[in-house]
Amino acid sequence: MLASSRESRALSPHARARVEEVRAYLEANMTRDVDMVSVARQVALSPFYLTRIFKVQYGVPPYRYLIRLRIDHATELLRDSALTVTQICHRAGFNSLSHFITTFHRHVGMSPTQFRRMVDWQRDVGRYGPRTEAVLKQPRRHDF
Repeated sequence: MLASSRESRALSPHARARVEEVRAYLEANMTRDVDMVSVARQVALSPFYLTRIFKVQYGVPPYRYLIRLRIDHATELLRDSALTVTQICHRAGFNSLSHFITTFHRHVGMSPTQFRRMVDWQRDVGRYGPRTEAVLKQPRRHDF
């Protein structure tokens, strides 16, 4: 995710240190409501300048970096937990389910539910032998 090394070297050590502080802060607080103006104020930079130098260093503005962190966290939760999509939405730092679903789809190419189904399907491939698979696909017999 690093920008070109030539541009990155143009940043002063002070600016690089501030950008690194912001990156570490975003990673530590990705599940919280983060206000970029407040973040910029904490590192004594203007929001515009922070955005500019962060983009030089990491190739994306800080807010997009934060969204990427949240999406990555959400994919881990979808893959490794039994939480609902709504629970994952909130645990990943999104306040709105519709915003989460739209953003997830834009970044991953499918909805969170589709992603979870795909992961579950990939886990189950080859889980059973050919004889068992045939039995599993047969309709159940109901004795009434």
